[in-house]
Amino acid sequence: MKSEKSEVEHLYVSCYERLYALALLMLKDEDEARDAVSNIFARTVDGSLSLPAERTEGYLLVAVRNQCLDRIRQLTLRERVERRLSLSEPSLTPVETDREQAAEIIAYAERTLPKQTWQVFQLRFDKGLLYREIAEQLGISEVTVYKHLALALRKLKEEYNPNRR
Repeated sequence: MKSEKSEVEHLYVSCYERLYALALLMLKDEDEARDAVSNIFARTVDGSLSLPAERTEGYLLVAVRNQCLDRIRQLTLRERVERRLSLSEPSLTPVETDREQAAEIIAYAERTLPKQTWQVFQLRFDKGLLYREIAEQLGISEVTVYKHLALALRKLKEEYNPNRR
């Protein structure tokens, strides 16, 4: 048990920076990134996550990635729109300081997007459904779901990207 704990401590010291960088890249929030990495190591220590004998760092990177994806799926529609736009357009005002703009963007999307595009947008970013699930629910193909999302994001970027005005 003691050797396992020291092995986890060694992994923590040797891998933390890379794992944290990945989590920060995905979550865009320092506290959430730290929590994601810490959660993986806590699960390793308590035995709910067992590490493979080989390629441990790669396994940890995948575990952190999955932890971040789970957190992103839990976000509200507003948070998802804010993060999506901040990932795509680094020149936008920082998300933390401009929550009103996110509400404006969502209202704009609801007003201007075609009905089915708005439905697809909502199901994806509000409900967190997969493309396949959206396609089944609306009776359309996954390719059509992709096209609706691409249209929605393109229109939002055209309207709200300050570099295009």
